Amino acid sequence: MKASITTFGLGLLVSLTTILPGEMQDWPVIEPTEYKQTYVNPGKEGADTPFLLFLKNSKGVPLYRVECHNGNYEGSSELNFSGDFQCALFAIKNGRRTSWNLLATETKAEQRSDWLNRGRMTSNQLWEECGLLPEYGRVRHFRLRGMLITFRFTGLHWSPEANQRQHKLDEFTFEISAVPDKNAESSNAATVKGSAPPSSCN
Repeated sequence: MKASITTFGLGLLVSLTTILPGEMQDWPVIEPTEYKQTYVNPGKEGADTPFLLFLKNSKGVPLYRVECHNGNYEGSSELNFSGDFQCALFAIKNGRRTSWNLLATETKAEQRSDWLNRGRMTSNQLWEECGLLPEYGRVRHFRLRGMLITFRFTGLHWSPEANQRQHKLDEFTFEISAVPDKNAESSNAATVKGSAPPSSCN
């Protein structure tokens, strides 16, 4: 059984990252970072899709932890990972986590859910027209805490059985970049503009 700490058990941690309206915050500046990793037969026979990256300052001190898995992950973590690939972003200090998943916006719906945020990817979201939807498809931007984090899903290879009802990925590459962005002032990922994707793209 997966171990998970619910959002409701993180009231103190959430309060540490909340900014009052009109209040400005000087976030620590990260060093520009980019990385990519390819997954072949993701999820096959219960396999995980692990990814781990630390965002650091100019002195090499880790400030944030990017952690990704899929729905097969059975380890102990702060949340239950699901979907074909899901990433979470945690603030850290002295190696210890000091926030909830920062890829979730500050809306009640996303704060109450482990999976209801754009850090979670399903193959449906990358398939054909769905993959072209801004911020919900193959390219997603997260602006927060003085930085811009970009996810790209490239090198998509679909199973020969893939069709309009069954979209199975045989291979994909996850690309991530993170750069300073002085205009990104929110504590959690800023809400993106535009309509949410249709149910067929979830």
